[in-house]
Amino acid sequence: MTKNILVAGASGRTGRIIVNRLIHRDFFPHVLVRDLPTAKLLFPQGVIFHQGDVRLIETLYPALNNIDAVISAVGCNTPVGKNCPKRVDYQGVVNLVLAACNKKIKQFVLISSIAVSHPEHPLNRFGRILDWKLKGENSLRESGMGYTIIRPGGLVDTPGGERNLVFDQGDRIMGTISRADLAETCIHALHYSQSLSKTFEVIEANHNGKPNWEELFSSLTPD
Repeated sequence: MTKNILVAGASGRTGRIIVNRLIHRDFFPHVLVRDLPTAKLLFPQGVIFHQGDVRLIETLYPALNNIDAVISAVGCNTPVGKNCPKRVDYQGVVNLVLAACNKKIKQFVLISSIAVSHPEHPLNRFGRILDWKLKGENSLRESGMGYTIIRPGGLVDTPGGERNLVFDQGDRIMGTISRADLAETCIHALHYSQSLSKTFEVIEANHNGKPNWEELFSSLTPD
């Protein structure tokens, strides 16, 4: 796996798990955060901090120096205002993708959402979040970078690691997934070359078991 990994949205609930899982694997991840004092309380050691805001592209370039791969766990927290889906899930992702391209980043993993191609879905009432996430996805697909777009089901705060996972394509499944299992999916995507240029949905299966990561990624077809 690549050594120099930047996690954007590192102080969010999913981002925190990704960072801690990387630390547990003896990585020294880079983290992109807006609130540096708070982030230093979340990660007292084992990370390299970068203060930046995906809504402001000029703040992103220093964080991307000497980075090999980006995992984007950014997401809005309000349907309107300065942290709305348009500004974070779309423009923020566009900015991060453009800055990563300019820095010649080799691999980009984007957390999106299940149902982004279904504008009638109830989630879309939250500031048209699915529409904006889909536009953010498209900016990454068109970038020319090596990428993996992960569309998780509904996120739940359970420990994870107890159920197998289901990968699918075409935005036709529904379900839930623990943030911990989503974090593992992101990290494994960096390891398997079969993940490149692919978009997929992921949910937890209804039976116990351990994911066969190579088999799961090999089952996917390129975009």
